[in-house]
Amino acid sequence: QPQPDAGTDANMDICEGDVLTDADLFAALGGTPDLGGTWSPAPAGAGIYTYTVAATAPCATDATATVTVAVNSLIQSLDINHESCWESNDGSIEVAIESSIAPYTIALNSATVEVTLDSNITIDGLAPGNYTFSVTDTNGCESISEFDILPGGPNLGATIELIYSCDSGTPTNSILVNLDDPSISESVLYALDSTNPDDFILTPDFGSINVGNHFLSILHTNGCLISIPFSIEDTTPLELDLINSGTNEVTANVSGGSPPYTYFFDNQSGSSNNTYTVDRSGTFVVRVLDGNGCEIMDTITINFFDIDIPNFFTPNNDGQNDIWRPRNVEPYPNIETFIFDRYGRKIKIMGPLNEGWDGTYESKAVPSGDYWFIIELNDGTGREFVGHFTLYR
Repeated sequence: QPQPDAGTDANMDICEGDVLTDADLFAALGGTPDLGGTWSPAPAGAGIYTYTVAATAPCATDATATVTVAVNSLIQSLDINHESCWESNDGSIEVAIESSIAPYTIALNSATVEVTLDSNITIDGLAPGNYTFSVTDTNGCESISEFDILPGGPNLGATIELIYSCDSGTPTNSILVNLDDPSISESVLYALDSTNPDDFILTPDFGSINVGNHFLSILHTNGCLISIPFSIEDTTPLELDLINSGTNEVTANVSGGSPPYTYFFDNQSGSSNNTYTVDRSGTFVVRVLDGNGCEIMDTITINFFDIDIPNFFTPNNDGQNDIWRPRNVEPYPNIETFIFDRYGRKIKIMGPLNEGWDGTYESKAVPSGDYWFIIELNDGTGREFVGHFTLYR
């Protein structure tokens, strides 16, 4: 009775995770399948497996034979180095491969990194996150590992708020730093446009920063450092030019600074309107405040011209005093004039653009005589004029 033979093929290639049948094992390792023997167990992962073959009926022998098969993982070790400092993106892995046939195809998150003959591989420059790493050898065996790169150190992130203001009328600036994690405020130092350890101070008190691009460095006591860029805009000083732009009217022309501008005429409340109508002769103070709180002030002297109310007119079409209307009304865009006859009948209403009264009512000439008027300025002062004038024909 022949003895069972388990075979002696020690160079069998089995990938981790393969599940082999008895027939697969006999075909790969040799042996005496005609004896009807069986193999057990089938390999399920990396490790050393012993397979036993025994004769079965109608063979009467109890003899058995064994063979040992080693199933190896491609990845012998995977060492993870997490991020060293916040947002440094310097995480890495170190991988050792064994018992497989080069070249190896290396993939990270399904994207091929390289094909290499080296069994020791380093991948660096990794940001915090979840990763899947795989190695495939020349026989198509594949090993997959999942790992995480963790954020390093405290969160050094911050936002920089630019503050533009004035110092004795001259534009200046400063920055306000808002840490993403305020709890680290006692553990960090600050430097402007520098990473030199000698330049760091306890608080970010930086002002009068030159126009242009800059960066703020934040240094933690653990040695971690982050730099945040920002830009300072150019701001020119305020300039104010006051002009007598019309009858009883002052206009303030402003340039420089930072809009919007607020205008203060003659100690009145601030307004966005840069034109002001005066109600008296004198010297007037105009103050302008820009959006950053910068201020400029100037004065202008204006001779006041009140409305002029004629006391007669002669509508005879001789080109002289043919119509009646109040004059110097340009500063009063809402002015209204009402004319009455001696019976109190309202015979004419005029607005600021009306050319005047020609001495007619319902297209008929009215007789010579005295007529009365009420003039309402409607300028917020409540001023009005009441009187009479004479029509001569």
